[in-house]
Amino acid sequence: MPKGNGASALPGHDVLRSFLESDSTPLGPTDILRALGLPPHLKAALRTTLHDMALAGDLARLPAGRLKAISGLPETAYAKVTRLRSDGHAYAQLVEDPNASLLLVATLPDGSLLLPDDVVVARLRPRTSLRARREGRPLRLVSAAPRRIPASIAPSEPPSGFPPTLSLIPCDRRLDLTLTAPPPSDGELETGTVVLAEVQPSSPGTAPQAHICAHLGAADAPGMAAQLSILTHPMPTAFSVAAEEQARVASAEPVVLINATHPNRTNTPPRKDLRHLPLITIDDVTAQDFDDAIWAERTEDGFHLVIAIADVAHYVPEGSPLDLEARERGNSVYLPGHTLPMLPLSLSAGACSLKPNEDRFCVFVDFTLSSDGRILSGTLGRGILRSAARLTYQTVQTALDASLPLNESDLASLPADQADALKALPADLLPTLQATAIALQTSATTREGDTGTETEPVVTFDDAENPTAFTPRQRLPAHDLVASFMIAANRFAAEELHRRRAPGLYRTHPAPTNTEPSGRLMARYSASPGQHYGLGLDYYTHFTSPIRRYADLVTHRALLATGVPAIGSPPPQPESEHASRPALHALAEHLHFTERRAASATQACLNRLAAVFLRSFTGQTLQATVTATTRSGIALTLTKTGTPSFLFRSALPDDSGMYDDSHHARTRMPSEAMLRAGTVLSVVLTTTNPAQGTLGLAIAPNAR
Repeated sequence: MPKGNGASALPGHDVLRSFLESDSTPLGPTDILRALGLPPHLKAALRTTLHDMALAGDLARLPAGRLKAISGLPETAYAKVTRLRSDGHAYAQLVEDPNASLLLVATLPDGSLLLPDDVVVARLRPRTSLRARREGRPLRLVSAAPRRIPASIAPSEPPSGFPPTLSLIPCDRRLDLTLTAPPPSDGELETGTVVLAEVQPSSPGTAPQAHICAHLGAADAPGMAAQLSILTHPMPTAFSVAAEEQARVASAEPVVLINATHPNRTNTPPRKDLRHLPLITIDDVTAQDFDDAIWAERTEDGFHLVIAIADVAHYVPEGSPLDLEARERGNSVYLPGHTLPMLPLSLSAGACSLKPNEDRFCVFVDFTLSSDGRILSGTLGRGILRSAARLTYQTVQTALDASLPLNESDLASLPADQADALKALPADLLPTLQATAIALQTSATTREGDTGTETEPVVTFDDAENPTAFTPRQRLPAHDLVASFMIAANRFAAEELHRRRAPGLYRTHPAPTNTEPSGRLMARYSASPGQHYGLGLDYYTHFTSPIRRYADLVTHRALLATGVPAIGSPPPQPESEHASRPALHALAEHLHFTERRAASATQACLNRLAAVFLRSFTGQTLQATVTATTRSGIALTLTKTGTPSFLFRSALPDDSGMYDDSHHARTRMPSEAMLRAGTVLSVVLTTTNPAQGTLGLAIAPNAR
């Protein structure tokens, strides 16, 4: 036991913090001293020590209510910076409660500027009201976002007698401030040029400083939109040497059928031979990673359906370098004209991809369906398949719309490879798949499920990689056909996870409430089962895209670990702590983050490309649809590009008739007239900013 009468008799801060974080039972000073075997006369010293620890941020991770009967203790918490204001103050959200907003009213103690995605320990000021945003002061940096940020050169004129400086406007719109930097010694940079700048610590009251590290090029250069979107949403762009080597070795493994008599039976799971089935893949024209293949036949009572999924778990052992890289990425990111795969190409576009006329390992679901789409029985297993054809949605739709069998004129309208693939398939396969999908869709309608639609536009590039057109993404019945099969497989996997009490991830979507309309509620991953309101299902998971989503790989592992027997067999005993619930909860949060990061980066890339594409329309009138109104202005979607923009209130006439629907209560603006969501406006394009992906808009004369 420590000797002494004061703080020196107490254990160190690390020991105290570990002890306090180890449990959630409320403790007062007397309880703590008793638990540590210390005398009660150290109570005053303990109070002082706990106060110092709170100021240092050492108590920020304590469970709520852990400390009791200690008045005046500073309240601290971990906070993640979301946006930086022009005055240097930062908006943040509490790590433990992302819905709780915070305003950090100072820089870090060493003068370092806070940047979006920084995680800090902050001392919170007392709450002034339940509705007011809390304020806090950053105490120390826990996790730093990259200090090198892309920025564009802005016009600047230094005061007379001062050395020349450059003004830098960050390309990340979350940074609402201007940086200053000395000009590079190797030459003058033109206004609008994009550079990589390293943010420097600065003294209070001085302009934020930066140092130019690299010259990236013109903001409208080919490929710059994707590069800036990656830099402003830091994502891994290269794989480690160990992961690449593991992928190379794994992709060279021969695809061999293992059965009960095979000599390697003890080391490799047995597989079912599915190569006699003409399974087909149906994907977009540009797809390279083919996750799933489908086949169906009619039966006396309904349909026999097989859905085969790439067996990524076979190639990516848990905890391996490949697995750690895939987990960090969370998902593949598909930017217009650029892809960041979750797995190296030797696997994602090679050994795992279900390419036509090549043997591939797979995980399959074998369904017996009734004529109205109900699942009568289902089994899940591992197999080997040989895809009979790689078809596109457009080809399948053309075939389904034409008279069957296809005549020569129908085939002549298709690309040669697609026509040849169709001719080699059984004539009744596509009609049978269509009938099966309709039955499943009927079942979904009965439970009020909605598969939703994609609104992201398709960007067309010329040979120089410049955007030449934005077209709405076409939603064909062929898309719904495939979606019906994937939903059925995902639903089956989720129900099996729940029935077998296997530790896995669910995809949940809460029902809307009076305070949270449906448009604001996102589906997300969860370690606990829960309903998916959008699909009308009690249980749902992601299972059918393990090449591009880590959550699907987790589901495969969880199901395969149970031995995957057929529906109706007794559930196995749950695994002990093979995959602990806290670890799954942390993984669910991480994958929710990577999913949102990918979506944000994709939208940012589209916005930048739209700014490049619309340069030639500057000064012209464009059509836009109102999506929301706020106190600041009107959120719009441009008809020509399908991308969002914003019309600030200062650009509106006094009688614009705005009302605020940023809150469900729809606070009324002062004007009488209204601009509701769905209203079509005429706006004038005044400026474009490809570096940030923003547009300047003004209301057109006679806009309504």
